[in-house]
Amino acid sequence: MRNLIFYTLALLFSTAMMAQKDAKFSVKVSSDSILLGNELKVSFKLENGEGRKFSAPDFEPHFVLVSGPNTFSSMSMANGQVSHTTEYSFYIQPKETGSFFIPPASIEVNGKALETTPIEVQVLPNPEGIKVDPREKEAKDDFFGLDRNFPSLRDFPGLRDFWGNPVPQPTEDPKKKRKTYKL
Repeated sequence: MRNLIFYTLALLFSTAMMAQKDAKFSVKVSSDSILLGNELKVSFKLENGEGRKFSAPDFEPHFVLVSGPNTFSSMSMANGQVSHTTEYSFYIQPKETGSFFIPPASIEVNGKALETTPIEVQVLPNPEGIKVDPREKEAKDDFFGLDRNFPSLRDFPGLRDFWGNPVPQPTEDPKKKRKTYKL
């Protein structure tokens, strides 16, 4: 019995160590172009590794830091594969129009420093003062990250609910007939 427990723990730890060898550090922005006066979400994501000493980029002099770092961490195990994800997100606002680069961020994984690539962002003039909040798109996503326009049971005719009753279908307005006159 002790041998079984020992081998199970050894397998789990070796799987976790193998997953950390494939660590990946990437950057993503909510949009590659933005109107002046709006916010941009910048996310740095570490996959398959446990990072230490995260070093965020300096967004100055072209951007103002509005919020961050906001940290999200998750770990999952499926079919013996362990995956660990950590995300650091920032909301920034541009100070001026032009083409700017967001500098790289760095993190240490297993004694090795990983760095993201610089990413270019176009800041366009906004004479109408249009406001687009990157948080609005996130609010539209549900818990599983699916769009709220995802099909529901009502979109599939012939399906039945939990008790076996037919699922009511949305009714359509009847089309009005046009009268035609011959001359």
